[in-house]
Amino acid sequence: MNPDPKTPSPAARALAVAIFAAGVLMLLAVFALAALAFARVPHALGAPRASSGPGVGPLLAATASRAAFLLVMAYVSSLLASKGLELYQAAQGDRRG
Repeated sequence: MNPDPKTPSPAARALAVAIFAAGVLMLLAVFALAALAFARVPHALGAPRASSGPGVGPLLAATASRAAFLLVMAYVSSLLASKGLELYQAAQGDRRG
């Protein structure tokens, strides 16, 4: 353990930075997945209707489920990034005086 609680721990700071970086990478992955998922929607809506293709209803339902999944992913990854920042602040110790 760290004898002085006000002394920053290098291992704790490294772990906090790693957690923050994981959260940011997850956010970037969510943005990339969202861009890929929603780039296909206008193309699918504008395509001529085939006899075996999905209608607008199933397409919108699939898009809504993707949106909900991406919203949950974005929320979780932003929580992870904020926890990384909180851990980093805690690893710095109380420097107010």
